[in-house]
Amino acid sequence: MKKIFSITLLLFTYSFIFSQVITPFSVKKQITQKGGIVYLANVATHCNINPPAILGTNACKTGALENPPSGSYADNDFSAVYVDIDNDPTTTMSSSDSLNLPICSEVTWAGLYWSARVNTNTTNYANRNQVRIKVNNGAFTTITADNLLDVTTIPGNPNFSMAGYYCFKNITNLVQPTNGNGRFTLANIVAQTGSNNLFGAWSIVVVYKNSLQSMRNLTVFDGMAFVSNQNNLDIPISGFTTPSVGPVSFELGVIAYEGDRSIQGDRLQFNGNGSFLDVPDPLRNTNDFFNSSITSNGALTPFRNPSYNNTLGCDAGIFIPNNSTQTYLPNSATSATVRVATSQDAILPRVITSAIDIYEPDLRATVYINDLNGPPAMPNDILEYTVVGKNIGSDVSLNTFITDTLDIRTEYIPNTISFLNGPFVGPKTDGANDDEAEYISALRTIKARVNVGANSTNGGTMLNSSNGADSAVVRFRVRVIDDCIILSCDSTLENKAYIFGEGDISGNSYNNGGASDIYDANGCPSSSSNLISVFAPNCPVIDISNDAPFCEGDTLHLWTINSIYANYLWSGPNNFSSTASTISIPNATSILAGEYTLNVSLIDGSCAYNNLVDTVIIFPNPSIQQLNLANVTCNGLNNGSINVQGIGNAPFSYSWNNNQTSPTISNLAP
Repeated sequence: MKKIFSITLLLFTYSFIFSQVITPFSVKKQITQKGGIVYLANVATHCNINPPAILGTNACKTGALENPPSGSYADNDFSAVYVDIDNDPTTTMSSSDSLNLPICSEVTWAGLYWSARVNTNTTNYANRNQVRIKVNNGAFTTITADNLLDVTTIPGNPNFSMAGYYCFKNITNLVQPTNGNGRFTLANIVAQTGSNNLFGAWSIVVVYKNSLQSMRNLTVFDGMAFVSNQNNLDIPISGFTTPSVGPVSFELGVIAYEGDRSIQGDRLQFNGNGSFLDVPDPLRNTNDFFNSSITSNGALTPFRNPSYNNTLGCDAGIFIPNNSTQTYLPNSATSATVRVATSQDAILPRVITSAIDIYEPDLRATVYINDLNGPPAMPNDILEYTVVGKNIGSDVSLNTFITDTLDIRTEYIPNTISFLNGPFVGPKTDGANDDEAEYISALRTIKARVNVGANSTNGGTMLNSSNGADSAVVRFRVRVIDDCIILSCDSTLENKAYIFGEGDISGNSYNNGGASDIYDANGCPSSSSNLISVFAPNCPVIDISNDAPFCEGDTLHLWTINSIYANYLWSGPNNFSSTASTISIPNATSILAGEYTLNVSLIDGSCAYNNLVDTVIIFPNPSIQQLNLANVTCNGLNNGSINVQGIGNAPFSYSWNNNQTSPTISNLAP
């Protein structure tokens, strides 16, 4: 029987007697996929290592090198200055960190956060919502925050001096092109300097997809709160269901400001099993969790420049509690709560993230292509497609079906759908509502409802296993079209099949997004099995043709290769336009002479031939002028002659009834 859980994706219930919430924490990004969340982070301000800071010759250097969790220096011990790692005179500050995602990763989302203490007299205060950013050795780009929050006072704590600002910018478009590996440098973050108890910092939160990792619910929360004097900030998380059996792992992350090393009482806690438990980390004491460190899984992050061990007011970290005994999070859990607490320190939480193992199908559909005429594939060859669907996830898939939309370079061969395994082995009709599969001609799509329980309307049940033992295999055939417009544009056929289902435990819908169960030499999902190149040696170059020369009054003919899979758009003189592949204009006049341009695009938008150009010349009609007529002067002399000359655009041709071809004929008899 299907188990149904009613899931409210997000429920926020804050108690303002526990903490001063300046901006309620809410979901910035939430997604279910295989992968995780990582941080890049660094400071904008720090103490002045050279010359020495106010506490003595080596105080600043000593403080910067303090290895967590030990140490005692805090931001109120030093006068803040900008850090500036580059030699660029246009930057007042700069610092960097690098993204280094595991192999097979793809960036899903990236958000940049920057914050600092300021007042209205701070230099460049008006530009606090702008920063400069560059990737690797590229040029700096100035970006403007999507959100700017100015905070001047804390409700209930009017005497606490924490004037500052908090910015966010979605930078997914900047991070995705790095393919998960790149150095990011931030510059010109506006911050107050020259006195103590200040901070300035930035962080990039990256949500990524990786097919080799666990299926997880990935959530990024952001907001702004002030936690102090035994106040707590509780952030509930929901929208997930952990596996019903077996191990459950999860990761937590936090970005916060003002945490001072050696001031006790601040904690990060998690409640997923009935009580709040401290989140442990080797570099953070349980009772001094926010200790001005940038860490990941118990280690200082390795790529920061400058790489201060004590950041003097900035915390950013990813934490992986040991949940082997499910103390923190049990099987079949659907909610949890993250808590930031303190009894002595003052903490300013900005970002909370979670990555929690969930119970979901992981569906894959792999396409294998066999050329029945033998390689290489050529126009009119018959290709046999075999689609294998699998569930390698942690949950059973219900209502499971496979779709395959044909490449525009192929056409379906009727009545070739068949199931090769499972309870419905054998051929299927192309029609709908009579068996487990059909061909939907309007969409050029094969749809197959597979496995136990499937029928003419609903998909079946696909059990989960690490090797996809309860697979479904569907086969059909297509013919490569003989169409030069398409094959000259792109001769590579790529076919992706999609498999859909619903989690038995969670009830969530899931699909593979086109992912296969084939892997390349690096162990990453590959599409090598569903690619095939078509060899079309007889296709001419795609261009415009005409039957020139043209004279006024002639029919003007222009044409290119015709294809039912293409759209045509002509433009020409005298506002001429057409959407036909072949043009015939009778009684052409000189106003139609000139340049004709043709754009050809495939109907699926996959390819185009743009700005094909041809110039048409239309000659005025010629006239004939008789220049001389000489009569026979004497009977029998046969010395008559006629001389004519064409007027207009030469050259001319002449043809007399006595087969002469020159403009003059002579020796005419009376």
